[in-house]
Amino acid sequence: MDRAASQDEAHMTTPELIKAHGYIPETHQIWTEDHYCLNAHRVLLSKDRVPLNADSIKSTSTPVVDSSSEDSNSSSSSDYQSIQEICGSSDAITKLPVIINHGLVSSSADWVLLGPGKALAYVLCDNGYDVWLPNARGNTYSKGHKHYSTKDREYWDFSWHEIGYYDLPATIDYILKKTGHSELYYIGHSQGTTSFYVMMSERPEYNAKVKGMISLAPIAFLSNQRSPLFKCLVHFNDILEWISYFINFHQWFPRIRWQARVFSTLLRNAPYAVTKGFCNCWFHLIAGFGSDQLDKSMLPLIFGHFPAGAAIKQIVHYGQSIISGCFRKYDYGAKMNLMLYGSTQPPKYNLERVKIPVAIFYGDNDFLTHYEDVQKLVNRLPNVIEVKKVPHEKFNHIDFLWGRDARTLLYNRIVIMLKKF
Repeated sequence: MDRAASQDEAHMTTPELIKAHGYIPETHQIWTEDHYCLNAHRVLLSKDRVPLNADSIKSTSTPVVDSSSEDSNSSSSSDYQSIQEICGSSDAITKLPVIINHGLVSSSADWVLLGPGKALAYVLCDNGYDVWLPNARGNTYSKGHKHYSTKDREYWDFSWHEIGYYDLPATIDYILKKTGHSELYYIGHSQGTTSFYVMMSERPEYNAKVKGMISLAPIAFLSNQRSPLFKCLVHFNDILEWISYFINFHQWFPRIRWQARVFSTLLRNAPYAVTKGFCNCWFHLIAGFGSDQLDKSMLPLIFGHFPAGAAIKQIVHYGQSIISGCFRKYDYGAKMNLMLYGSTQPPKYNLERVKIPVAIFYGDNDFLTHYEDVQKLVNRLPNVIEVKKVPHEKFNHIDFLWGRDARTLLYNRIVIMLKKF
C-alpha cells in the first residue's frame, strides 16, 4: 500500500474508506428493542465497477476436515445515487443481502482495510452480493441510546448475549425490510459467531430469515483456547467485574480519534524492529504466533481503526466461558441467577435450535479457536454442511481479517460456499 494513502486511510471512517476505494457507502441507523442506536454500513457497486460471475471462481484443492426498536428504524444514506439508478436495471434490487459481522473490540472497518480486490466486503460486492457491515453496540460507530450516554453505567450493562438477543435481530429485520428480501446470508468472525449462536438459541424464529451462515474462527466453547493474554485475564475475571461495578470503569479499549492518530503515526515512523516487537506483543499474544500473513506496513492503518471498543462485561462473559467450559448465559452469582434464570447456574444456550446450514472455517494456529472446541461446536449444531481448515499452517485469528493471502486462502472459498446454501 502507498505510504501516503495508508496515512490518509488510517484516519478515515468506514464510509470514507469505502468511498476512497471506489465503492458507494451508505450509513443506516438501526434501533434495537432496548433502545440502542446502531450504525450499519452498506457497500454498493459504483457504476464503473462490473460485478463478477461468482461461478468463475474456481476452488483449488484444500485440506478439508469433514464433521461426522425504537418505534421506527431510519436510514441515513450518503449523497450518492441509489444503486438502482446507477445500475439502471432491476438486477441490483435482486441481490441477496449478506451480513459480515465483526469480532470483539472491532468494527465494520475490519472488512474493508485490505482494500479493493482483497477485502472480504469488496470480494463479495464484486461477486454480486448486497453487503452490509453492522457495528455492535458500544463500538466506535454505535454509541447511541435513547436514554443513556456512554458515561452512564447503565449504558454498558451488556455482554455478547444482548448483542445476539437484540442487535442481530434488529439488524436482520431492518435489512430485510429495506431490501424487500425474505432471507439473507450471515458471515461472522469470532464474537460475530458467538452472538449469532446466541440469537438462534434464544430466538429460533430467525432460522426462517437466514439462508445460511458462515462461521470464521467460531467462538462458543473456549476450554482449549491458548491465548497467553486470555489465560492471564481469566485469573482476574472477578476483579474485572468488581472494577466495572464499583469504579465505574465499563469500556474496554475505546477508539479515541486523537489517540488513534498519534498511535498510528508512531507505528508508521518507528523502526521495523519496534513494529515487529509490538505486533508480536499485541496481536500474536491473542491470535497466534508465527504467522507471516500480516503485512507490517498495514499496522498504522489497522491501529487507526482497531481496537474500536467494547464493554468490560463482554470480556468477563468470555472469561466465564473459559472457566466453565460451557456456552451459557452470563453468570451473576447463585443468588442473582436464581432470580433471573430460576436456577443457581446460568442456562446453557441450546445450539440444537440452529437449524440453518452452517459452514465453519478455522485455522490451526488460531489461539482462540482450538480444533477440539470447533468439534464440540460441530457436534452440537444439527446442520453443519462443511468444516474447513484454512490451508496455511500458521493462519491465526486476525489473518481472517487482514491476512495478505486471505482472498486466495479463504475469501474465494467463501464465495463458493455461499452458492451451496
